[in-house]
Amino acid sequence: MGTVLRFLFVLPLAYVAACLTAAFAMLWPFLEISRAAASDPVFIGRAAFYFGAQAIQVGTVAFLPWAGFMVVSEIAGLSSLLLHMLAGLLGGVAILFAAYGPNVPHMSVQTAILVASLTFALVYWILAGHGAGRWRRAERASPAGRAATPPQGGTA
Repeated sequence: MGTVLRFLFVLPLAYVAACLTAAFAMLWPFLEISRAAASDPVFIGRAAFYFGAQAIQVGTVAFLPWAGFMVVSEIAGLSSLLLHMLAGLLGGVAILFAAYGPNVPHMSVQTAILVASLTFALVYWILAGHGAGRWRRAERASPAGRAATPPQGGTA
């Protein structure tokens, strides 16, 4: 039952949380928030709209690579923080090359994309990645544990 809950709720919710934090990490350097703007409802609404749009964009761009990495890490039981951070960094570099090709964007854009991809990887690892493959270990240990216990019952 824990395995079903992990695949139905924990992994997708960790993905959504990682998308939200990556969008926040990507937008934060470019938001100029003054004391007057922080209380302006138009500014808050605009910032919320940009945040939502950025989160949707991060989610759509990262979905297929994340799904592939998630399946491999769950099946192989790869739960290393270093592996998740490396995958996030490679994903950010791949996005830079796919989106811009030989036209290198401004350094602030490059930094924002790489920080967002590392933030995505870190948040996903904290919420779900650190437990990758545990369901297989519990599944493997379960039948052996039952076979080692003597049968219950009376005499024959």
